Amino acid sequence: MNDMMQGLIQMAVGGGDAMGVVRKFLESQNPADPRVAQARRMIFGKSAGELEQAGRNMLKEAGTPLEQFLSALGIPIPGGR
Repeated sequence: MNDMMQGLIQMAVGGGDAMGVVRKFLESQNPADPRVAQARRMIFGKSAGELEQAGRNMLKEAGTPLEQFLSALGIPIPGGR
């Protein structure tokens, strides 16, 4: 796992400003890159709840349980499930 992703996970678990890091990273990328443009459209302007729901939908479409995804990233599962 790359350092940026690991840092984002640690911030998300610890209550830090993970979105600030994502915003700074995306703003430093080439805006003409279609992947960057897609990420910006998908992330910016959405609330935390909307982003959470989008993530849950992507996991559901991929057939991956949330608990499995969190466990693979080493994120503690709320309630110890």
